[in-house]
Amino acid sequence: MASASRLVGLCFVAFSLVDARPAFSAPALTDARVTGVAVLNVSGTVKDDAGTPIPGVVIQVSGGSQTAVTDANGYYQLSQVPEGAVLVFRMLGYVTQEVPAGKSQINVTMQRDVRTLGEVVVSDGYRTTTVAANTSAISSVKGDVLENKPFSTFAQTLQGHIAGLTAPTTSGQPGAAVDIRIRGLGSLSLSSNPLIVIDGMIVNSGQLGYNMTTSNALAGLNQNDIESIDVLKDAAATALYGSRGSTGVIIITTKRGKAGKTQVRVDAEAGVSSQMDPPDAGMPLNGPQYAEMFREALRNGGSTPDQIAALAESYGLNSGKSNDWYKLVTRTGKQQQYNVSLNGGTEKTKFFGSAGYFNQEATTIGSDFKRISGLLNFDQHISKRLQLSTGINVSNVGQNTPYSTQFSGNPTWAARVLRPFQLAYKDDGSINTTIAGNTNFPGIYNPLWIAEHDKKYLSETRVLGNVKLKWNIWDKLNYTSYISADYQTLEETTFLNATMGDGVSLKGRSRNYYTRYFNWLTRNQLDYRYDFKGVDNFYATAAVGYEAQRSKEYLLAADGGGFPSTHESLTALSNAATPLGAYGQYSNYAFTSLYATAGINYRNKYALNGSFRRDGSSRFASNNKYASFYSVGGTWNVHQEDFFQRQHVLSSLKLRSSYGTTGNASLGNYAWLPQAGYGLAYGYAGINGQQYATIGNIDLRWETSRKFDAGLDIGFAGDRFMLTVDYYHNNIDGLIRSVPTSLTTGFSAVSENVGAMVNKGWEFTVKGDVLRIKDFTWNSNFNLALNKNRITRLPAGTSVQNNLFYLKEGYSFNTYYMKEFAGVDPQTGDPLYYKDGTHAATTNNIADAQLVPLDRLSVPKATGGFNNMFSYKGISLGIDFSYNLGYWVYGASDLYTTSGANYTYNKYKYIYDHRWTTPGQVTDVPKFTTKTDNSVSTYRLYKGDHIRLKNVTVGYDFRNIPLVKQLGISKLHVYGRATNLFTRTFDKRLPFDPEVNYSGFDYQDMMQYKTFTFGINVGL
Repeated sequence: MASASRLVGLCFVAFSLVDARPAFSAPALTDARVTGVAVLNVSGTVKDDAGTPIPGVVIQVSGGSQTAVTDANGYYQLSQVPEGAVLVFRMLGYVTQEVPAGKSQINVTMQRDVRTLGEVVVSDGYRTTTVAANTSAISSVKGDVLENKPFSTFAQTLQGHIAGLTAPTTSGQPGAAVDIRIRGLGSLSLSSNPLIVIDGMIVNSGQLGYNMTTSNALAGLNQNDIESIDVLKDAAATALYGSRGSTGVIIITTKRGKAGKTQVRVDAEAGVSSQMDPPDAGMPLNGPQYAEMFREALRNGGSTPDQIAALAESYGLNSGKSNDWYKLVTRTGKQQQYNVSLNGGTEKTKFFGSAGYFNQEATTIGSDFKRISGLLNFDQHISKRLQLSTGINVSNVGQNTPYSTQFSGNPTWAARVLRPFQLAYKDDGSINTTIAGNTNFPGIYNPLWIAEHDKKYLSETRVLGNVKLKWNIWDKLNYTSYISADYQTLEETTFLNATMGDGVSLKGRSRNYYTRYFNWLTRNQLDYRYDFKGVDNFYATAAVGYEAQRSKEYLLAADGGGFPSTHESLTALSNAATPLGAYGQYSNYAFTSLYATAGINYRNKYALNGSFRRDGSSRFASNNKYASFYSVGGTWNVHQEDFFQRQHVLSSLKLRSSYGTTGNASLGNYAWLPQAGYGLAYGYAGINGQQYATIGNIDLRWETSRKFDAGLDIGFAGDRFMLTVDYYHNNIDGLIRSVPTSLTTGFSAVSENVGAMVNKGWEFTVKGDVLRIKDFTWNSNFNLALNKNRITRLPAGTSVQNNLFYLKEGYSFNTYYMKEFAGVDPQTGDPLYYKDGTHAATTNNIADAQLVPLDRLSVPKATGGFNNMFSYKGISLGIDFSYNLGYWVYGASDLYTTSGANYTYNKYKYIYDHRWTTPGQVTDVPKFTTKTDNSVSTYRLYKGDHIRLKNVTVGYDFRNIPLVKQLGISKLHVYGRATNLFTRTFDKRLPFDPEVNYSGFDYQDMMQYKTFTFGINVGL
C-alpha cells in the first residue's frame, strides 16, 4: 500500500480539474486542427519507480486546456494532441515531468518527491485506490524501517510503529512466534492473531509445530525482502477477507524489480548480544544471602538450631563454595546477517532476486537460530494487454531451543530457583552430575549438563510461490487470475538424556515429529471502471471475484524411552529400548468465496465504497457452512471545498467512516464434528475398539464482529504535519465458549456460540518534519492507542472465576479476580489481607479474605510508540521508543521465588532487601518463614507499565564522496545499531521483564536481550 503522499497528490487532481487555467507559461496553442499541424492520439501508463501504476495523475497539454487523468491501472488517453506539444505529468508527492508528444505511446515513470510526507496508492489486497478516495483505516510500515534490523522476525519490528497494534516480544528465543493484536482481544477462545497475507497468499501462520513452543511459521521471511507491511483495521478494509478478517489483516508485499540499469546491493551486519538483566528486584541471591534466608525461614518456622544446622549441612550451605547460576546459563551471544540482491529490467521485463543468511546465537545457553532465504520476483509485459507476474520465496530455518516454562531444561527457570550451593562444576572442572543436596528435593539437576546433552531442534523448510496473469480486456475492464502455493515441512527432534533432567524417569527419551503442510489458493477477479460523461474525474469502479483455498496437513510422530547413558551419541529414536507410542493424522481445511466490491468517486472530493463476501468453510457443518459479510465506507475530502480555502490553519482535512461485518474461523478444523477414536486404547482383549472422543456441535457458526470506524486525517503547514484520529467500536457476537452439558452424553461440556463482547477505543498518530534548518531535519512519528474491552453476554450458569480472571457481563475479560494483599503487620510481620472489596477490615488469615474483581487488567489501556529520525548532511540518527501503560502482570513462579514455604529455592533480591525482621518495621514483604501461606493474592501482582528504547541507529552515507562516485558505487552506508538499550518501569517490586502477552502471566520464559551491531550497505 502506498502511503499518504498520494493524499496530497489527489487533492491536486480535483483542484486541477476545477481550475482549467493554464499552469505553465509555454506559448499558447490555438486550434490543434490548424492546417499544417500534425496531431496524435496519445496513450500510455504512468507508474512509480517501483513499477506500481499511479491513478489520479493529471496529464495536461502545456498551454492548452486539454487534460486527462490516469485510471486505477495508471492508464491515460489523449486525443488530437499537436505533435511536438509538451505533455505535463503532475501529481503532488511526485516530481513533475514534461514529455514532448512525439509518438502515440508515451509511458512515464514518476519519481517520488522526497519533500512530501507520504505516498498515494493504498491497497487492501483485492483493490487499489488512492489515499484521497480511501475510506478504510489502513496503516503501513515501509521496507526501509524493517531493513537490517537485528531481529529474527518482522513482527518484532512492528511494536510501537502502528497505532492500535501490539506485538510484545515475550521470549528471548530467536525466531519465536510473536502474538500480534490489532485493536484488542478478538476472541475469548479462538485465536486473536490477525490474518497474514504474503504477496496475495493467505498463509498458515503462528506455531505450526507440535513440540517446539517457540516455532514460528513466518520466521523464514527475510525482513530485507519486504517492500511494505500494511495493517488493515476496520471493516471497510477487512470485510473483503470475510470469515477471517475479524481480528485484522496484515498484508506483506515483497520487493519487485524496477526498470532501468541492473542494481546490485550487498548488506552485511555483525555484532553481539547481551542479556537484558531483570530489574534489581528480581535478581537471584548470592550464596551468603541465600544461606541467611534459608536459616531465617527455618528459624521463624519453629525449627530448632540442631535441625537448622543439619539441613544447612545437607543442602551444602557449609561447604564454603557457591556459584552464580544466572551468569552460568547466560553468555554473550553473536549474530550476523548477509543479504545480496539484484533488481532491474526494462519497461517490459523486470526482476528482483535476493539471497540472505541470518545467524543468531542467543544469550541463553542451548539456544540459537539460523535462516537461509531466497526470493525471486519476475514481471513480464507479454503484450500491451497481458502482464505476467511470478514469484517464489524459499527458506530454511534451523532452531535450537531449551524447554520453556518450569522444566529442568529451561535455563531461565534454573537461574532463578536453583540454590547457589548446587555447584555446577566439580573440583576437577568437569560438569557436576552429582549435585549435593536433599535427595527428596526435586530441584537436583544441573542445567549446564542438560543443555549439553539434551536436544530440542527444529528444521523448517518453506517454499511459497505465486503466479498472476493480468489481462486488460479493454481500457476499462481487467481480468486477473492468481494462484499461489505454500509448502512447508517441519522436522522436530527432542532428546532428553538419561542421566539428569526431565528424561531420567524414562531412562532417556526421544520424540520425533514430521509435519507437512500444503496450502494453495486461487483467485479470479474482474475489475471495471466507468467514467461518467461530461464530468471530469467522476467515475465508478466495481469488481467481482471467486476465491478458493485448501490446506492439507500431515503429521507423523514417534516416541521412545530407554537410552544407554554410557553412549551419549546414541540419541536417534531407533536406539530406544521401549517404544512409547506412534501417531499419525491428516488435518485439512478449505474455504470457498464469492466477493464483490463497488465504489464511486466524485473529483476525489467524495467517495463511497462497499463490499460483500460470501464464504463457505469446511470448519462448520452443512447447516452453517456459509455466511455473508459486508462493509460500506465513505470519505469526504473537506479541503476540496471552496469554503475550506477561507481559513489558513489547516492545509488538508479528510473525514471518513465505515461499518461492516467480519468473521473469525480460527477454530479447529474438525471442532464441529462429533469424532470417534479407534484403536487399542479403546479395545478389548487385543482387538481394536471405537468410542466417541469429542462431542462436537453441528450448530457451531462463525464468531462475527460488527465494526464501526470514524476517522479524521488533518494536515498542517502544507501537510508538513499530519494528525490521524480514529474511533472504533467492535461488537463481537457468537463467541464460542465451553458450556456444561449433561453427563449422560458421556461428556461434561460442549462448545457453543453463547457470548458477546465489545472492543472500543481511540487511536492517534502525529507525524511530520519537526525541524528543517538548512541541512538538518528531524522527522518524527508519535502514536497512541486507547482500548477498552467489555463482556456484554455470557451463558447462564457461567462461573465468575476463569483462572485468575473475573468472567462476568459488564467487566473486561482481562479483569483480575483474587484476594487483596493489604500490607504487613508492623508488629508481627504477618501478611494482611482485605476481608472484602470495601477495604473496611483486614485479616492475617487469607482464608477469611474474599475474592474480589479488581480495577486491574492484564491488557494495556494505552499502547504506542515514538519514532524519530535526525539527519544532517550524510549523518543520520534514528531513535525508536515503544510503551505499554495501564496493565498488570501476575508472577506465575512467585510461589517459589518469594515464599519461605519453598525455602529450598532461591529468592528474589527484593524479598531479601525488604522482608520484615523486627517489630515496628514498616515494609511490604512479610516475615520470611516456612509457614508462609502460598494462596493466590495481589501480593504477586505487579504493575507492568513500561517505556522501552527499542532501537538506536547511527549511520553515515558516503555516496556523495567523489571517490565513491568514481568507483561506480551508488550507495555506501555504514551504521551502528543498538536495540533494547533501556527500559523504564514504574513498580519497584517488579522482578521480571514486563513485556508479556495478553494472558498477564510471566511464565519464566527465556530472557530478552540487547544487541549491538555494525553494518554496511553497498549499492552498485
